[in-house]
Amino acid sequence: MPCNAGLFFLMLLWYSYPMLQTKLKQIITQVIYAEYGDIALPNFSVEVPEVGEFGDYACNVAMILARIFKKNPMEIARALAARIEKDAFDFIEKIDIALPGFLNMFVKNSVALAVADDALKRPGAWGKSQEGRDKTVVIDYFQLNIAKRPHVGHLRSAVIGDALKRILHARGYRTIADTHVGDWGTQFGILMWAWKNLVREEDRIVYREHAFENLEKLYQAANLHMLQKPEFREFAKAEFAKLEQGDAENRAIWQWMVDASMKELKTSASRLGLLHFDDPRGESFYEDMMRPIVESALQKGIAKRTDDNAVIVDLTEENLDEAVLIKSDGATTYLLRDLATIQYRKETYNFWKNLYVVDNRQSHHFRQLFRVAELLGFEGVGDSEHVEFGFMKLPEGAMSTRAGNAISLDAVLDEAEKRAREVIEEKNPDLKNADEVAKQVGLGAIKFFDLSHNRVSDIVFRWEDVLSFEGKTGPYIQYTYARLQSILRKNTTPVGERFSDTHIFDNKERTLLFHCMHLSEVMERVIEKWSPHLLATYLHDLAKRANEFYHSHAVLSESDQNKKEFLLMLVQVIAITLATGMSLLGIDTPEEM
Repeated sequence: MPCNAGLFFLMLLWYSYPMLQTKLKQIITQVIYAEYGDIALPNFSVEVPEVGEFGDYACNVAMILARIFKKNPMEIARALAARIEKDAFDFIEKIDIALPGFLNMFVKNSVALAVADDALKRPGAWGKSQEGRDKTVVIDYFQLNIAKRPHVGHLRSAVIGDALKRILHARGYRTIADTHVGDWGTQFGILMWAWKNLVREEDRIVYREHAFENLEKLYQAANLHMLQKPEFREFAKAEFAKLEQGDAENRAIWQWMVDASMKELKTSASRLGLLHFDDPRGESFYEDMMRPIVESALQKGIAKRTDDNAVIVDLTEENLDEAVLIKSDGATTYLLRDLATIQYRKETYNFWKNLYVVDNRQSHHFRQLFRVAELLGFEGVGDSEHVEFGFMKLPEGAMSTRAGNAISLDAVLDEAEKRAREVIEEKNPDLKNADEVAKQVGLGAIKFFDLSHNRVSDIVFRWEDVLSFEGKTGPYIQYTYARLQSILRKNTTPVGERFSDTHIFDNKERTLLFHCMHLSEVMERVIEKWSPHLLATYLHDLAKRANEFYHSHAVLSESDQNKKEFLLMLVQVIAITLATGMSLLGIDTPEEM
């Protein structure tokens, strides 16, 4: 049935930022109720098949209903298909039934063309929507510590958190990014003890000239002393206790250490190309909020004092051990500071979600945190999530700032730029802005390497994996984009503003067009699972298909003008989709490479 003008307009409104997957699930849900009455809706899926011949979307609902009603799934599938085709005639071309009862749904080409037209008209809006309007998401990531240089192990939190913020923002959510800098805790007692005992008075002026570098060395030296003579750790604890009690000397030393470190840490965040942090508060900000929480926990009987005057919440019966709020020396704990943080964020931002992008070694900490917050009756604890990720390792093992075997982020980025520059000189020695492109490719390679892995997996950092220009890498996608731009630059014939509906698609063309259309759906799946690797995988697949298209279609030499125009517009849509997707991962796409 042909679409009238009004219906076509409605389609464009529905699918400008295509969420056909969601729309189909809604229609199937309505069809189930129409067919079977007011039943308990089963949990079914509408997915994009890996093989195009199985449809643009596939649904497993018939097999699930067959188990419920003890009927043949093929019969159920045929009945549902007839109703779906009737209710979704405006965008469903046909539905094939496949054993044992899959609904393989094919979308009309006109829908994809309408979506593609919108991408051409508004490339800056591609992938954007207001799905998350009126919802606030706080994202805690890139949690750096004072006097500790960011190393490659910090990369995961930084790029995962930044990508989530970009994607959430594009879907209309209000996002609040927080670094939650580690500027409070026993490590400052260690640094202060070291400053007073390991640095001579006459060396301190020179020491302050290169403060951050020297503080890092001092922290490592202090930890070595603590290993050799554990009794020194008690002196360090005493120094931090003095800091918490407001000792003027220790406060002054602490403030200098924080200021010197924050300057360096902001530089690292900028070099990584991270978005602005909306709420860059350190742990010290919550100092005044901690004691009332402890008093409340004691009054409610949730917490108790131990014989050595510590304050704990006993969670041993829940296999969560004892959650320590106050240490025996009177010092506050990381757990207590995080409790204050949840309370502050809920009161200040009324968040929909409060995300902690922190490695999986802290899983136990967050289980304790959320349980204690629940016992205290904190609002928003059920909306707080630990977005955990695996550990970044060197081939020889784990990295440690204390041990001094961690690769600094600056060193990684320097090496990445250097290696990218060498490849670019080999591939394109006449490239005018080679230095800038090398920065984009080097940084993009590192980010994509991280984001292309499932966040829950551990990663082994190897240069040969990071900077390869082949396979599932950032440079591969960047190079694909540059190839597409080269086609568009070389074109000398006029190109229309809308796709023609007279061109007959071949399979590669149709697959590419529909693959571009799935960008919004992929973004929603990222938000559902907090997993940016889904977008990275999607972009690599699109780039792979685009390269196959590049080799099989001589776009610029095409003699049929209508087909040539169609192919050029398709190239534009692919390029827009790649650039949009990579920007959502925080990666630039150079026009030339």
